[in-house]
Amino acid sequence: MDNRALQHDEPSVHIIAPNGEHSKTRQDSTVDLWATVDKSRLEQDVHIIPLDDLYKRFHTEPRTGLSSSYVQDARAEYGANKLTPPKKPTYTWLLFKELFMGFNNILWIAGILAFLAYKPFGEPNPSISNLALGVVLMLVIICNSILNVYQQLKSIKIVAAFSKLLPTLATVRRDGREQQVVTDELVPGDIILIRMGDKLPADCRFIACDGLKVNTSELTGESKPVSTTIRCSSATFMESTNIGFYSTMVEQGTGEAVVIAIGDNTVLGKMSKLTRGSSGDEVTGLHREVNRFVLFVVLSTIVAIIILWITWAAWLNRDHSGFVTYNANIINSIGMIVGFLPVGLPSAVTLVLTIVAKQMYRQRVLVKSLQIVETFNAVSVIATDKTGTLTQNKMTITHLLWDTQGIYKVPLPHSEPAQPESIIQTIRRLSSGVIDTARRLSVGAQQCDDNDKNNIPNEASEVQIQAFRDLLLGAALCNNAEKQLVQDAQIGQDISEMKSELRVVGDAADTALYNLCVDRCFVDIERVRSVNPRLKALPFNSANKFMITANQLETLDSSVPERDRTVLVMLKGAPDIIIQRCSTYKMNNDDISPLDAEMKNTLFKRQEELGKNGYRVIAMCQSRYTREEYDTMMQKYKDQQRANPSGQGEDLNGFASNNYCFIGLFSLLDPPRPEVPDAVIKARRAQIRVAMVTGDHPTTAKAIAKQVNILTPEIADMNGVDTFKLERDANGKSMLNLYRNDKLIQQHEPGEVKRTDSLSKNAREIQRRASIAAGEIVPEVLPWYRRAWQSIRNQFKEPDTDIEPTDKMEYIPYAIVVAGADINYMDDFMWDWVLSHQELVFARTTPEQKLRIVSEFQRRAEIVAVTGDGTNDAPALKCAHLGVAMQSGTEVSKEAGDMILLDNNFASIIQAIETGRLLSDNLKKVAVYLLPGGSWSQIWPVFFNLWFGMPLALTAFLATIFCMVNDVFMSLAMVTEKPERDIMSRPPAIRSKDHLLNIKLLFHAYMFVGNLECFTGFFCFCYYWIDNHVPFYSFMFTFENFGIDPVTPYSVAQLTEMSFVSQSVYYCSVCLFQFFNYFATRTRYTSILQHNPLWGKGRNWYVFAAMIISAGVQLLITQVGWFNRVFQTGPVPVKYVMPTLGFGMLWLLLDEFRKWCIRKYPRGIAARTAW
Repeated sequence: MDNRALQHDEPSVHIIAPNGEHSKTRQDSTVDLWATVDKSRLEQDVHIIPLDDLYKRFHTEPRTGLSSSYVQDARAEYGANKLTPPKKPTYTWLLFKELFMGFNNILWIAGILAFLAYKPFGEPNPSISNLALGVVLMLVIICNSILNVYQQLKSIKIVAAFSKLLPTLATVRRDGREQQVVTDELVPGDIILIRMGDKLPADCRFIACDGLKVNTSELTGESKPVSTTIRCSSATFMESTNIGFYSTMVEQGTGEAVVIAIGDNTVLGKMSKLTRGSSGDEVTGLHREVNRFVLFVVLSTIVAIIILWITWAAWLNRDHSGFVTYNANIINSIGMIVGFLPVGLPSAVTLVLTIVAKQMYRQRVLVKSLQIVETFNAVSVIATDKTGTLTQNKMTITHLLWDTQGIYKVPLPHSEPAQPESIIQTIRRLSSGVIDTARRLSVGAQQCDDNDKNNIPNEASEVQIQAFRDLLLGAALCNNAEKQLVQDAQIGQDISEMKSELRVVGDAADTALYNLCVDRCFVDIERVRSVNPRLKALPFNSANKFMITANQLETLDSSVPERDRTVLVMLKGAPDIIIQRCSTYKMNNDDISPLDAEMKNTLFKRQEELGKNGYRVIAMCQSRYTREEYDTMMQKYKDQQRANPSGQGEDLNGFASNNYCFIGLFSLLDPPRPEVPDAVIKARRAQIRVAMVTGDHPTTAKAIAKQVNILTPEIADMNGVDTFKLERDANGKSMLNLYRNDKLIQQHEPGEVKRTDSLSKNAREIQRRASIAAGEIVPEVLPWYRRAWQSIRNQFKEPDTDIEPTDKMEYIPYAIVVAGADINYMDDFMWDWVLSHQELVFARTTPEQKLRIVSEFQRRAEIVAVTGDGTNDAPALKCAHLGVAMQSGTEVSKEAGDMILLDNNFASIIQAIETGRLLSDNLKKVAVYLLPGGSWSQIWPVFFNLWFGMPLALTAFLATIFCMVNDVFMSLAMVTEKPERDIMSRPPAIRSKDHLLNIKLLFHAYMFVGNLECFTGFFCFCYYWIDNHVPFYSFMFTFENFGIDPVTPYSVAQLTEMSFVSQSVYYCSVCLFQFFNYFATRTRYTSILQHNPLWGKGRNWYVFAAMIISAGVQLLITQVGWFNRVFQTGPVPVKYVMPTLGFGMLWLLLDEFRKWCIRKYPRGIAARTAW
């Protein structure tokens, strides 16, 4: 920023409180001072004292800033400019929470019951196995908690590492030169340079304001941007508009400020109780899914235990006394509790989030909360910005155009001679799209001609046409790009190792114009700016879409008085805006001619031709005044502002709104990112619509959309592109005419246009609190039971939304291009029609319109991800289900987004969506894997024991080992599964219907897998008894007479030992069947042959390690004598579990057939009932 533009036209005012003393209300920001400064005054007057006194207080100077030597001392005195982070939870606290949360609470109950079953309920002959069961449950709780805490810590560390990947930079003036430094290194007294899109890095006092507006809604609740001033506007520190607060977003303009407080001494630092620790308590969709699972399990357990005790008390204990004792029924209840609990699920969720964190780290995606990754699974629309998101944001000026025919082709830089290439390399180069690129770089036959053919020199300095020279002058002066010393912050680099280098800093368009002047036309831009000093500027903003500057031109005649010197006012921006503000234009022969309607149409057609070839176009116009006329114009504006500070209408900071002289056009080429077209195709294959929402001209937006496959030949070219316009019919009535390929297809009379509230939920809550504090509203205090109910309900149900929902619409196979000016006339019918298109492009949109587009998508049951990198994207980023900011974007957009693409790679969004779908898939697979063996196959042995009077097929101890050891390791292997081949060809999940647990999944898990697995276990159980000469009806329906009536060839002691073996047979059989269940469940629709675990993209060797662990546990429990004696297990002969191999292979084949039917008949009954 040119410090010659400092606006000190309004003197600082020393405001005195009514009592004659300095106001003492300001207690919000503290700056430690050196010993020579009276510290007692600082908290009272830092916003009031004259600027000269402020500079002395902080040992700084506005034009040179602090000296390097002083900065070192100040840093030692004040410390780093960062807030003290909230105290991290200790390992002990995390472990304590894990021990007494979720499933562990139920396991504690089971463990206590096991100890009670040992003593006193087991008296007078307590069974050591009950004591051992209680000890095992305690060990399982502790080990499971330690595992979960370990995985949580890994996730926390990975996410914490993101904040160190790329530090935030601030532009400061030190030692008389502008440079960029890490914000942590700022000290009080630093002169910071502020531009639109920045986040204020510290509390500061403004010393220069050029149309500067800041948004303090997240701090004060004020939703409207606040216009800043240099002078103090209030004796109260928090209300004075010459003070900027740390974290405040700059929405418009440029300025300069002196830092007055850093780190914990800022206002935000002092509000730590309000700003820390609240975000982590938010209940996400993933939390709710797991909570629903827990609720299902708890209710099922309660129902099963109630049935168990009713059966025992009402019938069994009365008719078959002694068969199942009171103490045995307690142990059966423990078996029910353990059997229903999918203990592997919490560990699986924790592990899958750790895996997601690692994947995001590798993909250079910063996710502010890992739980939001679950949202990716449901994304159905990506509303993306164009510049910097779909394109490389590396703009290059290709042509300068003026009049109707004038054109200057910017010479390309000289390159190294190319190495000779082979025939194969030539074919490959041509086939990679070079021909298409060359065609796109041309702007029609006329513009492909060299400058020589147009009788224009290649050297810019030799071109004598005044319009061309005015364009170059405008490119140099109406431009905020400049060279600064920048600390080169590389991803993952330590701050202390950063190196500084000189780099052009500015937005993409300004940087392109700067490079045009310096690198292509060899203009000494620094000298041009120094001899033509800037007087005032109106920075570019997304509402106006133009920038205005005023510069006093150099004069060679020193005798010309100051009042008669020329002031050049230049206006640069969107052609359709600029041309309408012009009344004349400069011709090729340097004459000035009136700009009539015909000439305007000619210029618009020229812009259209450029836009069709993917060019972005910038127009330039100017107006000349004498210095006296300019000063009079500015003074008139100031007088109007004083008389009516909140005046309505267009505010251009005193500049004229029209009657400019049109100079010409710049054509800029911003090529698409090479990875974007494939990423868009992948999104479309995943049935995700990609809608372009840009501020560029519709023609340019349409051209770029075609290049990146947002508009495709199959739909846009073959079926057609729709548009609509507000026009008057024969009766003079306003009608919306709907066109398809420029042919009228329908007319619609505009209805009522609904408005949306653009204020964020957080800001509304802050406003509500402020209103309560001010006594403006009386808060409604709900009774404690209603508050408790709402809190519980929030754990399971999605919160109510402000957006009125409607049903998801049917899509039509057409494309549509909508101009922002037409959005204001759209009613519900038009929104339904527009948003039903398969391919969508919104052009010339304002921030409010972008927010409206996102809201309307959400009303139609779409889950919207919004990408953007500019300040104008922030409202939409906050409103969307998933806000995706770019690292190269403004601090405003990064603050608003839920995730940040550190490599600015649009394709990373698609990878993130795939990761979200994989997370959802793997959690469903874990559920399908755990439920059949973990509950279904463990509750029926207890009920069959009660109802059919047969020996218990599975003890509570074996059920505990099965659920908490065997299945846990296998389920952890499940979450490491790779994505299936078809994962990105499925439609997005519907959040209101597609839950972790649903009827289809439960039916599959229980009716198919569970019943077959349970049957297999009982088959092996019965096979053991029958093979050992105990007939079927000798152990069925015998109740307390087992071994007595009918008589068996074994004694009671022998039958007891055989029961231990038969229970171990059932246990081993179910464990073995779970291996087959794993291989059937690891794919939802893909064949195991296409997604095998041994090699290829589906490789997963972790499962084999889990199988070895599970098999080892089985051998340890059943074959080791100590376990046989203490836990009442028995050695299992191999032949009795061999039938499981046959049943397991049968299930694997049946499930393969089911998947084949789904793939072959996607609308068949198998597909409709698939989980």
